[in-house]
Amino acid sequence: MPAPFNDLRLNPFRSDRRQFSGCVATATGIKYGMVVIGDTATTNARDVRLPAGANATLTRGVVSDHGDPNAAGALVDSFAVGDEFACCVGGDVEVLLDAGATATKDTAACTAATVGTVKNDTGTGDVVGYFNMTYDNSAGALPVLVSMRMGKQVR
Repeated sequence: MPAPFNDLRLNPFRSDRRQFSGCVATATGIKYGMVVIGDTATTNARDVRLPAGANATLTRGVVSDHGDPNAAGALVDSFAVGDEFACCVGGDVEVLLDAGATATKDTAACTAATVGTVKNDTGTGDVVGYFNMTYDNSAGALPVLVSMRMGKQVR
């Protein structure tokens, strides 16, 4: 019997998305694995946008659908304004860990400076969830997907 495949760290070790919320994009650039927040500039309860920076409040969840693969340039795989998609609000999900950040297993996560990404919690803003793994992206130039257990806490 052959040995099991080695973990090449290409994918997070776990995904078990259980609860979803329907969302509508009110801004461009929203992609799979990003954290989104409620858009208070509209009256539609499902409208979401990307957080402006670190330690955001009003978090809604993590994008769990893939956007348009035919979109041009930096918007490839993103959603256009008005597109509907699902956000994971419960279970284990892949989320983007910010470039230069480190995920520590069982530590709370909050939004990071790069829009839509997370980092170890700093004590302000909403807790989005808890990391399922330890991953060092401190030398990374780009965000990477890591596994996180959803568990929002509003401060």
